[in-house]
Amino acid sequence: MKPFFKPLRRAATAALALGILSSAPYHGAPASLVSASQGDEQVIAISFISPHAPQALPAEQAALAADANAERTRRGLPALVRDEALDRFAYAKGLEMASRAYFGHTNPDGVTFGDRLRAFHWPAAYASENIAFDRDEPHAHAAFMNSPPHARNLLDPRERRFGVAVVTVQTHETFYVQDFSE
Repeated sequence: MKPFFKPLRRAATAALALGILSSAPYHGAPASLVSASQGDEQVIAISFISPHAPQALPAEQAALAADANAERTRRGLPALVRDEALDRFAYAKGLEMASRAYFGHTNPDGVTFGDRLRAFHWPAAYASENIAFDRDEPHAHAAFMNSPPHARNLLDPRERRFGVAVVTVQTHETFYVQDFSE
């Protein structure tokens, strides 16, 4: 069976007017950047405001996972099971984006979501990914649910397990990653 990976999606161009992507003065937390692994995509460079070394946020990871499962159960879908391997896969993506100051499923070297899955030797024939750069978990979750491609990934009935990572470089400058699989 030929593996099926949802293709990559271009991040919304409206997200480019954030102030974090230009030399414009900083006026509070940036607006959301979100991308689901569907369609074509370009890498977005991010300029951080006073960053620190990337750090995982376990409490926000737990909240992001709980909110995802609450959305599924509210719609009569089974809750997803956290998968340690997918958590590591998601964390690697969040850490790479934070360390290299970019946003996208495809990294600046052209390595795609599908390339990463193959390198990880992921055994499932189906997988998808949601990523966000946002101020906090409630805003990231809302951005996912208010974006049809993200909501489709999160509510896909074929999925059974998922991995979640939240990696921050500064207050209100945080990467949120959800990886889903059958």
